[in-house]
Amino acid sequence: MIKKINLSRISISIYFFVCGLIFSSWASRIPTIKDNFNFNEAELGAVLFMLPLGALSALPLSGWVVYKLGSRFISIISLVLYSISLFSISIITTVPQLSVVLFFFGFIGNIANISMNTQGLSIQHVLGNPILSSLHAMWSVGAFLAAAITGITMQWKIDVQNHLGFIAIIGLLSSVLLGSYLIKDHEHDEPKKIFVLPTKSLLFLGLICFCVAMSEGAMADWSSLYYRMSLHQTQIVTTTGYTAFAFAMATGRFLGDRMVQALGYKKVLKLNGLFIFLGMLLALSFQSPVTVIIGFALVGLGVSSVFPLVYTLAAKDKSMAPSSALAAVSSVGFTGFLFGPPMIGLVAHETGLRLALLIIAILGFMIWTLTFRIKE
Repeated sequence: MIKKINLSRISISIYFFVCGLIFSSWASRIPTIKDNFNFNEAELGAVLFMLPLGALSALPLSGWVVYKLGSRFISIISLVLYSISLFSISIITTVPQLSVVLFFFGFIGNIANISMNTQGLSIQHVLGNPILSSLHAMWSVGAFLAAAITGITMQWKIDVQNHLGFIAIIGLLSSVLLGSYLIKDHEHDEPKKIFVLPTKSLLFLGLICFCVAMSEGAMADWSSLYYRMSLHQTQIVTTTGYTAFAFAMATGRFLGDRMVQALGYKKVLKLNGLFIFLGMLLALSFQSPVTVIIGFALVGLGVSSVFPLVYTLAAKDKSMAPSSALAAVSSVGFTGFLFGPPMIGLVAHETGLRLALLIIAILGFMIWTLTFRIKE
């Protein structure tokens, strides 16, 4: 039994890794897609919006599907479809086709997210130890590796079809070869409703998701620009600041499970909020490259394990099925990814980027405050 559950943990870890590989492979090829279709920035932005639109559309359905068919089956099927949709991006030839494929890519990606996290929670329940943070860390590792692979393929002049086709094959093989090691979902003593109004605790967890998603999205879109400002050389393009954030986020995810075992979920969430708050204040208070890098790294540590912690706490809610609870908090949180970066841009236009990024510090403080209102 122990050997089987360890194989299950390894399998779901690889599933998370492959999903990170798939998503980042697409994201790192966006410039190529832009050139292939001869998009201007506005046209590209309009087409790219189809992906989050698809992801948002999946949220009301994902909890129900996973509850009815099981996270094991849906994880296998969603990884197969996710792989196929990635390859489809490389072979379509018209803008309407691209829009449809990106919508489906976002849709199935969010189904995979809910099903794989539900599967991770089931394995976590059997093991009796927290593992969800390390699973999210594997997603980050896959994303990092995908960026490196894309760099190699572009250097070797490998076209996008062969590149994404190779990644798709990895996804298909992983889903088929490892799917048998996944387990059935943990059966609860009491039947849980699929559709029900969220409790106060779930609403607070959703707001925490919103805050961290908004922070992560804002860092992805604006941190490199602010770091360039700290160099006082506006012509230099560098991702050093964002790299520090992303590396610290991945590291924090690997450490997250051990921290939970040592301190408990609520204390770690409070620390996450404080790291975001203090890290961003440091980066904004002393506009030098060193302090910005340290500050961004602290923000990365703060952001790192919030989602897996919130998912675990949401699954404990007695008012609905775990998959539906995950979908509920994700629905609230996902809006943070949608509205965070544009809001920073609008505020920056009026007040300057430095003051606009103060919003991230405020969001960190809100996470710390909201954590007092949730039950562990």
